Amino acid sequence: MRSANLLAGLFAVLAVCVFAPVARAQGPCTEPVPPMPVDGSAVTADQLRAAMADARNFIAQSDIYQACLTNEVDAARTQAAADGRPFDPAIDADAKASIAASQKAKDKVSADISTAVTTYKQTHTN
Repeated sequence: MRSANLLAGLFAVLAVCVFAPVARAQGPCTEPVPPMPVDGSAVTADQLRAAMADARNFIAQSDIYQACLTNEVDAARTQAAADGRPFDPAIDADAKASIAASQKAKDKVSADISTAVTTYKQTHTN
């Protein structure tokens, strides 16, 4: 019985050692989904306010996502140095590409909501 528990414990440690690098490579960073754009000429004031809140939330979550990617690169660089191995530049390149795509999405969401607000104001002059 005792050897079975020891074997189970060793297996658990082995599983963590084998699968941890895979989990680390995928990372805990979660890219937010951009909100759908709204038509400023067809929304109500409440719908526009909700769309503005969705845009602000997306932008804030994107900032967190971008910081997370940067932190992952820093952690990978630190781990490589601690392990005495070279840092894989592909990790940095992938993160930079993801950050650039995220920034582009933030810019689009910002422009879309700005256009919707301007259109709403032009359509609803009262």
